[in-house]
Amino acid sequence: MSKTKSRTILIVLVLALALLPQAVAAGNNAPVNLTFSKQSSGIGTWEGTVSGDLEGQLTTVLTDIRVSGPIWHVEFDWIVDADDDAYDFTAHLGGVLNTKTGSVVMNGTVVEGWLIGAQVHEEGQLVDPATLGFEGTIRIMPGTAG
Repeated sequence: MSKTKSRTILIVLVLALALLPQAVAAGNNAPVNLTFSKQSSGIGTWEGTVSGDLEGQLTTVLTDIRVSGPIWHVEFDWIVDADDDAYDFTAHLGGVLNTKTGSVVMNGTVVEGWLIGAQVHEEGQLVDPATLGFEGTIRIMPGTAG
């Protein structure tokens, strides 16, 4: 192999290795997408599961409510106990529940555990009024984590 070809290969390898951490970091900023299913387990608490980019148990706890007709302004702590403990987190979310349609939309931040500081968006729908069962999606934006 010629010296020029060897140098070219070496330069390409060095550049590839130098750019690898940036590529990995960029991949880590992809949103984490979860689906959830939960039902009431007592006054102001719901229990269920999350699945998608991680699997685990979900507990949500109502921390504040302000009723304004059919629109309720709510705040919740979302506690995810992931199957892999490294991904456990708690997020504090606030938003609105439309009691006429059963839809809920909340936004907030991871306040404890994995991806602390990351922004979180939740959209849910009441699917079973008898159990106060909700299903929906959670999106976590790792690039916003502290």
